[in-house]
Amino acid sequence: MAYLQAQQIVARACAIAKCPGFTQQGGIYLNMVLEDLWLHRDLKINRVVESVVVAANNYGPFTLPLNYLRTYDLFFQQNNLPYFLHPISIEEWDQEFKDPSIANYPYEFMTTLLDETSAQAANSAGSLYIYPQSSGQITLTHRYMVKQPDIVAPETSAVIPWFPDQGYLIDATAAGLMKESDDTRYDSFIARCESMLRTHLIMEGDEQAVVKSVRLDPRRFHTNRTLKPTKITD
Repeated sequence: MAYLQAQQIVARACAIAKCPGFTQQGGIYLNMVLEDLWLHRDLKINRVVESVVVAANNYGPFTLPLNYLRTYDLFFQQNNLPYFLHPISIEEWDQEFKDPSIANYPYEFMTTLLDETSAQAANSAGSLYIYPQSSGQITLTHRYMVKQPDIVAPETSAVIPWFPDQGYLIDATAAGLMKESDDTRYDSFIARCESMLRTHLIMEGDEQAVVKSVRLDPRRFHTNRTLKPTKITD
């Protein structure tokens, strides 16, 4: 079966919601459904990879791409051994002791983000910083989640939405229309959409059926086996 265009999804949603004249509103709700997916879910389809070359004795800043949403993970390899950096807040970053004499393998990172208007003007979502400064040149592998642009005028657009589960898009858009028209089916449709989305996420998204370990923050709780990654522990 060929993927449906945005205008076809909106038309089906309007028919299901029994709101045939609400095509413009349907387009708005389709974009809202898609926005919820990239904003609140770590879907594999929205995960990309970039390399960040870090020169010696450098904390940053390193420019974040304009489509950057949030970091999935950040690491580098030294002697074929991967070192993952832990995210910290701006307040924690400010408290770190930064002296030119301190240089080692970085083990923390922090990001600062621009508002949408400033980001467009700077052609960047913000900046990435690492701590401590690297003692030599390294290449960071940065996996991050991306923002997806809105579809322009979805109710008349031939664009195929990036999310592949068309049944979910139709029903979730219809649910939005039902809320607007006070349709009594709204609650049941929301529950149905949640069930449909859960199935998709288990298969492909951020709620995969894999074993996940819950552990203490290694920056606060550690033994000799989990010291901060430095040349001594390499």
